[in-house]
Amino acid sequence: MGFTQEADEGEPVRMVQITFLADQDFLALVRTSAMHVGALLFLPLPQVNDLRLAVDEACSSFFQAAEAQAADVPAAATTETMELTYDRYPAELHVTVRARAPLGWPIRDELGWAMLSSLVGDVQVGVKEGIGTLTLIEPLPTATATPG
Repeated sequence: MGFTQEADEGEPVRMVQITFLADQDFLALVRTSAMHVGALLFLPLPQVNDLRLAVDEACSSFFQAAEAQAADVPAAATTETMELTYDRYPAELHVTVRARAPLGWPIRDELGWAMLSSLVGDVQVGVKEGIGTLTLIEPLPTATATPG
């Protein structure tokens, strides 16, 4: 456990890619994936917990868009999806969430944004053609343990 393919200099390793319905019922999957990836990378437990909370908050920021589009559709019939990826670089983990972005997203003056920004090393956002991309950038420990 804990061994992952080494990332070449500058080249990321795609550790996980998940596409799921943009529904709060899938947050448990999101949180579990963050904890698992953090454990594979030997992150300290407080950093794993912060990553889990940050990924949860990042995904939650998109629900407003999915709910607005599907306001008259039962949750089980919602087809709006989100994509979550974990890419390991030599010194960083990039966790990217992509989904339809609500107008004015992200709202940076709310508690959720303040919390998100304080939990990880850096947060990058962008919107192109109505699709929002939010990337959490988390520094990795300098010495990664490998199996002996």
